[in-house]
Amino acid sequence: MAPMTLFGGQGKLAPTIGKATVENWSSIDAMKTLLMQKQTDLAATPSYAAANLFNKGVPLRLVAMQVWGMLYIIGPEGTSEQGLEALRGKTVAVPMPNNMPDLVFRYLLGQKGWDTSKDLTIQSYTDGQEALSNLLAGNAEFAVLPEHPASVSLTKAKQQGKILERTADLQQIWAEVTGGEAKFPMAGLVMPQEIADSNLQAVGAVLNEVEACIAATNAKSEDTINAISQKTEVPAPIVTEVIPRLQLNLVPAARAKDQLVDFYTRLSTISPDIVGGKMPADDFYLKDPR
Repeated sequence: MAPMTLFGGQGKLAPTIGKATVENWSSIDAMKTLLMQKQTDLAATPSYAAANLFNKGVPLRLVAMQVWGMLYIIGPEGTSEQGLEALRGKTVAVPMPNNMPDLVFRYLLGQKGWDTSKDLTIQSYTDGQEALSNLLAGNAEFAVLPEHPASVSLTKAKQQGKILERTADLQQIWAEVTGGEAKFPMAGLVMPQEIADSNLQAVGAVLNEVEACIAATNAKSEDTINAISQKTEVPAPIVTEVIPRLQLNLVPAARAKDQLVDFYTRLSTISPDIVGGKMPADDFYLKDPR
């Protein structure tokens, strides 16, 4: 949400597009419905959700990737020295079963030689907030959390007289497993095919605007932090802390294709339907028209 809360205010949309209305989708299913029913012209979405919709016949294009991994394991004080090993035999709260946090976590454990049915207990929760609540309530010893819930967990635990820490950075473990960088294409932007294919000026304007949004977010000026805080209802100090961990960087879809295919292929070993059972065709990945 962070960079997209600034969308429409960076001056890059005129004269091609003009005014933009930004609304939050409440769930992945709600976002899918908006795209399938052509009720939105642009959506920020998990990368796998875009591929899934495309492969199931929804006419859309992936415009760009912008979030490159922000998943952490949160656990008791002192567990960061052990990293993943601290989870052995423990109960771990994991949000969004069969979606990105769950699949990335299970994939990495598998690549490290773990048996997820025996070596730990995974408790599934609907979203990060529910996983966080159960961690703080003591119903789980660890939790896999995206930002910003990961940062919130540390603050709320301290308020309750507990000390939690980042036991492991899943981006770093991704790098260990893949031999690549400590990042993966987590979320990006999609547009309906009829707009993306017929109005390249609009696509270019969107890319310019989002680049400006990301630059402003990463610069973390007081005004920007306050604007993001107001629209996301996340306290300004947590917004400030979270931003560097979002790994925000706009990469047009065609340039990110190899990383996306690698990411989709790895997650598909856990759940082939995550991307609709096959790799998206080449025309899914939009080229930068600028």
